[in-house]
Amino acid sequence: MATLYLLPNWFFTYSVIFEIIFALITGFVAFYAFKVYLLCKQNESKLLSMGFAFISASYILWAIVNLSLIDRLSSGISAVELSNIVSLGMIGVYTHIFLFIIGLLTVTYTNLKVNNAKVYSLILLLSILALFMTDSKGSAYYILATIFFGYIAATHLSSYIKNRNSKSLIILIAFALLFISHIYFIFAARSYMYYVIGHSVSLAGYILILFGLILIIKNEQKKKSPRSNKRHSSSHK
Repeated sequence: MATLYLLPNWFFTYSVIFEIIFALITGFVAFYAFKVYLLCKQNESKLLSMGFAFISASYILWAIVNLSLIDRLSSGISAVELSNIVSLGMIGVYTHIFLFIIGLLTVTYTNLKVNNAKVYSLILLLSILALFMTDSKGSAYYILATIFFGYIAATHLSSYIKNRNSKSLIILIAFALLFISHIYFIFAARSYMYYVIGHSVSLAGYILILFGLILIIKNEQKKKSPRSNKRHSSSHK
């Protein structure tokens, strides 16, 4: 059976709350990236917005799928398996996986610094084949996510080494935590503790992404403020 994860009853409410928080944070990142795109018309910002929008939608679906399991939870630990959730939302589970992988792939693609639809299509096709040509779809899904998060973390590490600023460090740590959290999710079908730890580490990662984004927004506002413009103009006198 394709077990996605083991879900302890005591963590059920927390998991849904976490997924809603993840959806809100990634949705906010998508909204801000789209605002940047409207101002600058940069294709990278548009792709980043689309990627995080897909991830946000996937988390909303994940929360809905978990909510649909309420009447099937036992008194201890429940195994969430693809084989026994047909009536609860098999389409929802696959859609969640599909949206998350597309979103994460899109975010990863922006870090490749290439503008080639064929490259994007090839990676997407290989990812879909990896997911649906194995019986262990849950493990394949989390392994793919781990690879993508690992690559994104590596590119931000390279960026931090070059820039050495606090914002780069925050984003680096955020994606490193998401990389680590999905390593735990790979083993979530073996023990519920991996599922719990994965959620907790993911929460820390997404909070750091939000914090880093807020710092970037504040920095941009300072640059556009009249006071900073006066200082800039006076320095040229």
